[in-house]
Amino acid sequence: MLKRYRWWIGALVFSIVGFFFYDLLSEDKQTVEEFANEFYSYTLPTKTKIIEKGFDYGVSYGGGPWGSGGQPTAVAYMKLSSEPSEKELLDYFEIDNNKPLRGFEIYFKGDEEIKKTFDGKHSWYEGKIPSNPSKESNKGEPIEFIVQKRTVFDSPLGEFVDVFH
Repeated sequence: MLKRYRWWIGALVFSIVGFFFYDLLSEDKQTVEEFANEFYSYTLPTKTKIIEKGFDYGVSYGGGPWGSGGQPTAVAYMKLSSEPSEKELLDYFEIDNNKPLRGFEIYFKGDEEIKKTFDGKHSWYEGKIPSNPSKESNKGEPIEFIVQKRTVFDSPLGEFVDVFH
C-alpha cells in the first residue's frame, strides 16, 4: 500500500517538474509570437498586399559577428506589395530623416540585404532607406518592400535562448 502511494507521489512530482520545465522552455516562443502578432496587426496602407511574413528570435541578431551581445532579440517581418509611392509609404510608417520613429525598418526591393547569424541558423534584413524617396505613384505596377521590426526582450533562459530554440 505504501509503495502505491509513493509511486503516485513520484508521478505527481515528475509531472509538476515536467510542466514547469516545458513552461520555461516555451515562454520565449510565446513572447515572440505575441510581439509578431502585434506587429502583423498594424494597419497597412491601402492597396497593399502581404506576400510573406515571418518571425524568429535568438541572441545572434545584429550587433556584429557575435550578435546582440547576449540579449535575446525578436525579429518580425512582412514582405509587402503596394501601389503608393515610396515617400507615401515611408510617411505612413512614420519614418523621417532616415530614422525609424516607431522601430519599423523599411527596405524597398533591391535595397535590402539578407544577413545571417554567424552560425547560419537565423536571418534578418538590413539595407538602406532611400534619402530621396520617389514621389511617383506605382498605380498598376506595385512595388515590393519589406517592413521589419526588432526588439530585445527578457528571457528566463538569457544567453542560452539559442540552445533551447
